[in-house]
Amino acid sequence: MSQSKLNIFHFHIVDDQSFSYESLTYLQMSSKGAYKELHIYSQNDIKDIIEFAPERGIRIFVEFDTPSHTRSCGK
Repeated sequence: MSQSKLNIFHFHIVDDQSFSYESLTYLQMSSKGAYKELHIYSQNDIKDIIEFAPERGIRIFVEFDTPSHTRSCGK
């Protein structure tokens, strides 16, 4: 991204179609709301992204949609 002069990573961690965030509080949300079990960002994945991006001049903008805007919560 930084080589292409893209310096903001808009991270849709949860959106309308998929709940791909590994919630430590609501364990079934990610297992039932993600497209597939392999398509879930673990806590370590997110930590790695947060550490990796600033080293390359990339800012992270996290978007976590509310339940009223996410069909994935109703699965």
